[in-house]
Amino acid sequence: MSQQRAVFIVEDNAINKLTLETILEENNFDITGSASNAEEAWEDLKNTVVDIVLIDINLAGDKNGIWLAEKIRKEKNTALIYLTAYGDKKTIDKVKKTRPNGYLMKPYNEPTLLTTIEIAIESFTSKKTKTSKNLFIKDNYIQIKINSDDILYIQSSGNYLEIFAKDKKYLIRAKISDFINQLPQENFLKVHRRSIINLQKVDMVGNGFVKINNQEISISKTFKKELHHKLEFL
Repeated sequence: MSQQRAVFIVEDNAINKLTLETILEENNFDITGSASNAEEAWEDLKNTVVDIVLIDINLAGDKNGIWLAEKIRKEKNTALIYLTAYGDKKTIDKVKKTRPNGYLMKPYNEPTLLTTIEIAIESFTSKKTKTSKNLFIKDNYIQIKINSDDILYIQSSGNYLEIFAKDKKYLIRAKISDFINQLPQENFLKVHRRSIINLQKVDMVGNGFVKINNQEISISKTFKKELHHKLEFL
């Protein structure tokens, strides 16, 4: 493996967690964190940059692994795999709605685990880079094609988005969690629950904000670490 991958483990069985950590560390993975319940995991993940999250479905506490996966899909840009002993139709139907990148039934062996993780990360990364730069948005009842490179930043107001482009502002009816999936993930990042920025357009990073085209845009603590991480590789 040429590149060390960052993994977060969510598992409430101490023996299973230790086994996972041992296998991954012996195969050059970086364990960036772990948690035994979904809510604890989410608090840690909000401020952690990872390549993949391994999630047990049935966890101690009020929330299960599917709840955590839903939070990840809305707020984080990372691959996820379920690790579970349950493969009944009801569970599978719930799991499918979170679009997992893999699903492993316990007990699993080491080669299957490693292969599933590698395929999940590579397919997730490939999907991100294939996102088209051109997208169509509805403006005054007509569909207009815009190039994502021209977008400076996007701000949400309920079910509407204001798209601030190089030469114009567009107002469209859409949810921010859906719209970000249409954008090239290597260039765009959600920095606040109501804001997406084009990383290529950032002029300055301040204490709790970025400046784009003389406009200050607030950064939530949840996304601050990921912002700095991504800016390092531009």
